Amino acid sequence: MTQLTVFLRKEVLGGWRNKKIIICGVIFLMVGMLSPFLAKIMPDIFSSMVTDGIQITVSTPTSVDSWMQFYDNIGSLGLLVFVILFADTICAEIEQGTLINLITKGLPRQTILLAKTLYLYFLWTLFYAAAFLICLLYTRIYFNDSLTHHLISAGFSYWLFGLLSISLLLLSSAFAKNVYQVLLFLAAFYGIGVLGSLFESLQKINPYSLSSQTIAYIQGNSELMDFLPAVLIAVVGSFLSLIISRSIFQKRKL
Repeated sequence: MTQLTVFLRKEVLGGWRNKKIIICGVIFLMVGMLSPFLAKIMPDIFSSMVTDGIQITVSTPTSVDSWMQFYDNIGSLGLLVFVILFADTICAEIEQGTLINLITKGLPRQTILLAKTLYLYFLWTLFYAAAFLICLLYTRIYFNDSLTHHLISAGFSYWLFGLLSISLLLLSSAFAKNVYQVLLFLAAFYGIGVLGSLFESLQKINPYSLSSQTIAYIQGNSELMDFLPAVLIAVVGSFLSLIISRSIFQKRKL
């Protein structure tokens, strides 16, 4: 436990010194704050773009629009930046040789992997929860309606998708030679998920649905229990990814 605590501290200090924690924190806070604001001013933006002879009708924004903005931004900006910043979590240290001294001094490889897993899981949970709560606060300030449904289900669903993405990140970083291979692996996973979502028969078992169905939850068109198979596959997939990561990392030459 002492070794795990020490390595966790190293990860946190390293993330702070190289500004990754700060960058992620700022981006997630911006997503939480700006999403409701953008939804609120969107009609004014469209109105300012109107030219002579063209009429644009924009419906009055609601809290649903705020959450649409949030999940749009958290996917295209928040999780994307998080993955890019931490894609080198294992392969970069192997390439730079920073783990050799620690391992030769008796630090188990499984402790290193466990510390990195807990570190990334914690950061994702912290940043995502902060962005979610800030968006919730500003949405209630800007929009006086009760049109949103299943907010907790939507929040949990995307959080779990983030954990699955991080687990796959650790898996790919355990065998990849550089960050580009990690990102290519994750892009392939994302692409398969997108393609699978095109087939309605696969949606309920497709882990990608955990991110793509959040608005359906909020609009009241779906419930989390409808996608329970996808939830279970995401949980099992995360667990298996970490087990395989451990096996690969144990055998990998430093």
